Amino acid sequence: MNVRIQSAMVAVLCAAVIFLAGGCATTKNQTVPVQNQEPREEPTTQENSEKKETQFSKDEFLASVRATAKTNGVEEALKRYDEVPANYADDFDIQFFKARMLDVAGRYSEAKSVCESLLAANGENKEVQELLRSIEKRFFMDNLRQVLSGGTAADALALYKDMPASIADDFDLQLIRGSLLVSENLLDEAEQVCNRLAQIDSESIDVLEIRLAIAERRDDKKARTAQLQALLKKDPYNAKANVAQAETFALGKRYKQARELYQKVLVKDPKNEEALFGVGQMDYFLEFDEHAKATFNKLLEVNPQNAQAYSYLGKLAYAQKRYKVAADNIAKALEIDPNNYDYNNDNGLYLRYLGKFDEAEQAWTKAIEIEPNYFLAYAYRAGLYDEQNKISQALADYKKVVALNPQYYYAYESIGILSLHQKNWTDARKAFFECRKYDMARAKYDNAVSSNKNKKPVPAYQGNISYPLLVTYCYYMEGDKKGAKDYSNSILRTMGDQNTIEYKMLRVFHDEAGEGTLPPKIAAISNINQRGKMYFYMGLFYDMFGGIEHAREYYVKVLDLKSPQFFEYRLAEWSMEINSNGNK
Repeated sequence: MNVRIQSAMVAVLCAAVIFLAGGCATTKNQTVPVQNQEPREEPTTQENSEKKETQFSKDEFLASVRATAKTNGVEEALKRYDEVPANYADDFDIQFFKARMLDVAGRYSEAKSVCESLLAANGENKEVQELLRSIEKRFFMDNLRQVLSGGTAADALALYKDMPASIADDFDLQLIRGSLLVSENLLDEAEQVCNRLAQIDSESIDVLEIRLAIAERRDDKKARTAQLQALLKKDPYNAKANVAQAETFALGKRYKQARELYQKVLVKDPKNEEALFGVGQMDYFLEFDEHAKATFNKLLEVNPQNAQAYSYLGKLAYAQKRYKVAADNIAKALEIDPNNYDYNNDNGLYLRYLGKFDEAEQAWTKAIEIEPNYFLAYAYRAGLYDEQNKISQALADYKKVVALNPQYYYAYESIGILSLHQKNWTDARKAFFECRKYDMARAKYDNAVSSNKNKKPVPAYQGNISYPLLVTYCYYMEGDKKGAKDYSNSILRTMGDQNTIEYKMLRVFHDEAGEGTLPPKIAAISNINQRGKMYFYMGLFYDMFGGIEHAREYYVKVLDLKSPQFFEYRLAEWSMEINSNGNK
């Protein structure tokens, strides 16, 4: 709902109360004056009634009602109407004033009833008709607020079907309807509303803002640009236009330009929540951490219930490895918005670093319940299960990850590793095959980017040799020697330099021989991780072809490096456990 419209309606109500309270000449304790008379006998009941009606002054009554409204409020003032004599009960001025007070008190049905009675008794009266229209508008607005506070935009739109004819073309109410139609994605109807409103006020910035929202919902870049330009031409500091442009810059990672536009909004509206959040978020991306923290705290001063501010204060603390502070902030965000997927994901991450594994698992499980078709929470939870050696649970989650996001090839690697541990050679082979495919596709892209950037070709990437070696190994373990040789040969034919240790290792796997020349070459590798990987594959070669003692010798060499920066280290640990138990 348009905030300016709501504010305008509140202003109208406040002005009405002030009007009712203004110009009062009497005080709370004043009474209607009477003439001093000589003492006489008590009059009869009929005489009392006649005396009361004779003494009653309409002007003095209305002045007294105004005074009561000013000092004790409108509801108390309305009670004064019990004092009105019968012959004044239908007086136009008295009843018209009552209708206005009922309107201010929010008793719209009663106010409307009084106006209708006045029209029935006095015929068409522009003043009464205008008041009635104003009452019906406020009554409608009140119903809108109630519906939107506990219902949906669709529920609010349903109210428009039965709205009074007198306010059917009201500009403010139709403006709200246009916004509601956009929120329900009824874009054609929203556009029709905008067209009618533009005929009433061609300069309306509110109408342009709705048109901008329509263009964004349609993903119509041309129309969006046109509406942005029109808005900024009329109001260079327009909040919606500048925020929309800033978001475009942010998506393109042009964080400095986006920050400038958010700051522009704050010039006219220093408490604009979207702009404050945008500045803080851009500072976070630009790693201006202290500035970002200050901005998010300022945002919380404006709105202590802004969950996004707490979320990013958590991210800032996490980046500084202040995990307890991060967890405290995300907990506050979750108090405000408990069903936010990202907040639950972050909560799991911070709890994991605090060593609260059960709570972290619960957080990621909650995230999965919220968005069961998004992969990230499964990946986080899979990693937690993997870390705790809950192999079956980890495998199930990793498989869910690749089902939802086949491009997430890191999950294939984990599936391959865990499937090897379970001796599920076929699943492991398929997983490492996917790893090789995505590894080479990513490398091709990176090479193209590097070549364009450096204006010269870069050496062809040969790929991570671990994947072809493990695919070949799995074929052998499945008993498919032909598959092993055909696959390894297809890779060997694409590798240019035959003198590399990677080529020679895969050649040994293919030939099932020739390993004798490799140990001194491996020992000469300076990179400790690369050396450890090659020692592992020497062990795996002997493991395949029956040299258990030789296999153990090389697995020990891997473990002696005490540098588990490559996944083969874990496979070496498992292999040592298996061979030690005699369960090859």
